This record gives sequence, C-alpha cells and structure tokens, in this order.
Amino acid sequence: MSLNPLQTEQVERNYIKEKKAAVKEFDDKKVELKENLIAELEEKKKMIENEKLTMELTGVSPSSPEHVPSAPMENPSQRYEARIEEGKLYYDKRWYHKSQAIYLESKDNTKISCVISSVGTNEIWVRKTSDSTKMRIYLGQLQRGAFVIRRRSAA
Repeated sequence: MSLNPLQTEQVERNYIKEKKAAVKEFDDKKVELKENLIAELEEKKKMIENEKLTMELTGVSPSSPEHVPSAPMENPSQRYEARIEEGKLYYDKRWYHKSQAIYLESKDNTKISCVISSVGTNEIWVRKTSDSTKMRIYLGQLQRGAFVIRRRSAA
C-alpha cells in the first residue's frame, strides 16, 4: 500500500505537530522542574538564614555545647516508628494520609500548622497553612525525632 502525495503531506504535518507538542511539553517540564528546584533552594536558604539569625540572637554558636544534639536524640530506643505503605504514612502508631491537617513540631519547639500535600516512597511533602510554602520531610527525620507530627482537626 502506497500513500498518495496528499496523505504523505498529512502524515508529515501530523508528525511535525506532534514533535512540536513534545518539544513544548519537554520545555514546560524543564521550566517547572527548574522553578521547583529554585523554590526548594530558596526555602532551604531561608531556613538556614533563620537558623543563623536564631543562633546570633540566642548567642549559640554551631560549635557550642548547646548546639550539639544531646545523646538521647541518638539513642535508638528514642526513635519513632515511621514508615510509608500504599501512599499512607504510619507514624507514632497512627496513619496519616494526603490532604490531612497536621501540626509539625520541630526540635526547637516550633509548632507549624500544615496539610500533607503528598506521600512519597521515602518522604512526605507538607504545605504550611500560614504561607502555603511546601516542605519535604524525610522518614529518617521523623524516626530521629527531628520533626514530630501531631493530628489536628481540619477546621
């Protein structure tokens, strides 16, 4: 079966159209990934700057004994149970899921109101309700107690 010139022209137009669409989709994804990386790095930079400011205000230097994690933090018996199964987080004898309202407490006793935006294979993403910024929390951080999750009512 051979194609007539009109069919060949149509196939070529479709090919060019699909190729342009694929290139556009690729470029869009590339821009999206770049923006996400920049946002993550800016968030980390902001966190580091805040930590540095806090240390300056409290007079705690990174090498001072107050800044070194205490031994109980490293004690395996102090670890929290945290795992992810079927898109849900099991943490401290409770199940947590996407879109669930939580409080995220850090080791410096700050309590942040958040919503779980996604549950990955080794981490969860939470969105702060105060400013809608996202944070990635790794299972290891939950297991070590660097962050603690508490349930909160959605209202």
